[in-house]
Amino acid sequence: MQTRLNWRRSLRWLLCGLFLPTLTLAATPSHQKALRQPVGLVLSHDGQTLYAANRLTGTISSVDVAKGDVVGEAAVATQLSDLKAVAETPFLLATDEARHELLLLKVDGPRIDVQQRLPVSPYPVTVVISEDGRRCVVASLWSRRLTFVELPRGSDAEARVTNSLDMPFAPRTQLLVKGDTQLIVADSFGGRLAIVDMKKHSVVHVREFPGHNIRGMEVSPNGEMLIVAHQMLNELAHTVRNDVHWGLLMSNDLRWLKLAAVLEPGTDLYEGAHMHPLGEAGSATGDPAGLTLTAKGAVVVSLGGVGEIAIGKEDDFSLYRIHVGRRPTAIVADRDARHLYVANTFDDAISVIDVEEREVIDSISLGEQPELSLVQRGERLFYNANLSHDSWMSCHSCHTDGHTNGLLNDNFSDASFGAPKRVLSLLGRRHTEPFAWAGTADTLEAQIHKSMTHTMQGDDPPTAEQLTALAAFVETLAPPPSIDQARGTQDRAAVDRGRELFGNLQCTNCHAPPVFTTPDTYDVGIDDKLGKRKFNPPTLLGVGQRGPYFHDNRATTLEEVFLKHKHQLDHELSADQLKDLLSFLRSL
Repeated sequence: MQTRLNWRRSLRWLLCGLFLPTLTLAATPSHQKALRQPVGLVLSHDGQTLYAANRLTGTISSVDVAKGDVVGEAAVATQLSDLKAVAETPFLLATDEARHELLLLKVDGPRIDVQQRLPVSPYPVTVVISEDGRRCVVASLWSRRLTFVELPRGSDAEARVTNSLDMPFAPRTQLLVKGDTQLIVADSFGGRLAIVDMKKHSVVHVREFPGHNIRGMEVSPNGEMLIVAHQMLNELAHTVRNDVHWGLLMSNDLRWLKLAAVLEPGTDLYEGAHMHPLGEAGSATGDPAGLTLTAKGAVVVSLGGVGEIAIGKEDDFSLYRIHVGRRPTAIVADRDARHLYVANTFDDAISVIDVEEREVIDSISLGEQPELSLVQRGERLFYNANLSHDSWMSCHSCHTDGHTNGLLNDNFSDASFGAPKRVLSLLGRRHTEPFAWAGTADTLEAQIHKSMTHTMQGDDPPTAEQLTALAAFVETLAPPPSIDQARGTQDRAAVDRGRELFGNLQCTNCHAPPVFTTPDTYDVGIDDKLGKRKFNPPTLLGVGQRGPYFHDNRATTLEEVFLKHKHQLDHELSADQLKDLLSFLRSL
């Protein structure tokens, strides 16, 4: 493999020397030092050009597949989050998460022209396109909405929004099924699947299974099974070395569910279902990050935490793994399923894989990277599952993209086992010390050290540099935006009344602005399974984007915190008071 790779690189440098004047004239931003972080890949219909959507630069790199070279880079957005091809047309669709837009792009080889910028619900993260190319659906993370779009049919027509739909969770991965009549939408953080009627633009029902971090869905070649790539955190397991080693605490899985059972409410979701573990004791595979099916029915999963991909079929008992680069995410296969292209997000590179030979035959750089800052080094550590014992998990595994999977974990932060507690969000945690439910860590570095040694059971003790870098990265994580503000439904008068009520109820005793927490622990009338009653109050920044609530998830919604559990209330709130208080909390 290495000989073949070196030969190709030597040939590339020879060609560069022969045609240097032409390449100099055609200079592109790919010659500039920048962190690109490719997160989306599309192969042109003729298979000659590969397009890579770069998250940080908002550019799309065009790669000549035959030459293995970047032949262009177009600046089209601020923060790209997805890229898809409209079948049998010269158009691509891209989502700009920062500018809240869907981009209609016309491509011709390396040339990319923006045809239209269409505003959609804020924070779009994925787009799915109907088979006939006439419709698409955009999933938006923090506004928790789907935007339905009619795509142009003529050269002069424009895409237009036809409807939007509020979702019961923050959506991400999408899959159209049953002739595009139904849409399956996965929770960005937990294990929920919403079934959406594409004609009525409504949620039919929601199915849930024990899983989180759903980053890939496909339908099996026979159309009978839904394949889901996800992780699974077991609240009954302890964060001890034995439970980590055997994959009892955290597992990484390919789950096959009967599609009919997923779509039909009230059916047994597990009848006829099965799972393939991604990795095993001694050689695990943290963080599934992408999923695709080849034309020959092989399933390909990118394993972001360990820099590998796994390939196999449903009737195989094992998946074979190939090392690629750092944080592989998007994957695309060519039409004859001979080659795979993998976006290595942290390497700014594309791995080319020969499927039959089971090896990487080339690595295509999208551009030179600058020296990493402390925060950037911390980001790479955050997504690195090799920091845990046997590589079962990274920080991201529980704190999805810095947020939370909302699940319970029985770790030793409270100096006990037997009382699992909800994974806390890391968004907006700057200046909110102490950390952990019991307030046992005075600094981020101290809490990260506990997590790496006691929860992740790292094989090597963390270095001071790693702790500093990880803490620096976490401190940059801003709170999620207000859901009401993201949806454009915020009532400022209600927020102001709710803020006044928040003070009158003396909520500020524990949740003091501006970070809406305090450094002490309090007995607020709730206890854990071991009888402990004193907890440090989590910050309320971004509380409207969280849930369930309390240390043991006993409150499903913010409303339940006050209606069912009467949290710190000495009298009933009127309907209007509750509405105002919730409006204020959702504004934080």
